[in-house]
Amino acid sequence: MKAKCAKIVNMETKKIKLAIFDIDDTLIKRGKVKIETTAVQAINDLKAKGIEVMIATGRAFYFIHDDIHETINPDYYVTINGACVYDHNKDVIFNVPMVRSEVNAIIDYCNHHDIGLAMKMQQDMRVYRNLEIFQTVYMQGSEKQDILVDYSDAKSIEEGDEVPMGLFLMGDESLIEASKALCPDGHYAKAYADAYDIYSNRAGKIAGIKIVLDRLGLTWDEVIAFGDAANDLTMLEMAAIGVAMGNAPEHVKEAADYVTTDILDNGIYNAIHTLF
Repeated sequence: MKAKCAKIVNMETKKIKLAIFDIDDTLIKRGKVKIETTAVQAINDLKAKGIEVMIATGRAFYFIHDDIHETINPDYYVTINGACVYDHNKDVIFNVPMVRSEVNAIIDYCNHHDIGLAMKMQQDMRVYRNLEIFQTVYMQGSEKQDILVDYSDAKSIEEGDEVPMGLFLMGDESLIEASKALCPDGHYAKAYADAYDIYSNRAGKIAGIKIVLDRLGLTWDEVIAFGDAANDLTMLEMAAIGVAMGNAPEHVKEAADYVTTDILDNGIYNAIHTLF
């Protein structure tokens, strides 16, 4: 689907009741901790029109920047790529853990091939392999260094233990790709070079968003979505209006209805105030 002109998209904004935003490189530039001031203003303008606001991210809830809670105060949070959904009161309304036996197979594989491995639990992120890499690369620029918990002595998840809702692997891409055979329930999403998010095929941003749509009695025809990456593609396509950031790769822009300017060039503000 090629980008529509602003005039056509503008005609569809009157029915919008829910605005969905990715975080990294959509609301906040990777490595920074605050939303652009103009984006805060524009999102709060949407809220003043009665439009509810949702975050849809690969991040776990505890890894969401404090600035997001403090400045735009979202109504819903779809986290860990749809594996865990929170309401405005920050109560969990939906979650999908991974398959324990498959996670244990990934632990063994990562230990054997020296692949960095962390697990996204409900309250913390547990690092089973290569803690230092996660401290220096994954947590770069984060104000939440205490999120990481060293689990390097743990060799498996036992019966009755909490099962993660997502994994994060860092290492040789070919080796990570090869691990897919051990995790048939796992959906692999490339986060950046040599790094992958893995979550259950029963989850996904679309599944998490659908939980909220059903709760609110809304359809995709009443949604506008903003994103920049491959894991945003489907929600951009499903939404009545899909907005790609100017810093998004070309295949994401091609899937959107409207392409705005870069995140650091008032992308969110420009899109909202052009379309609304």
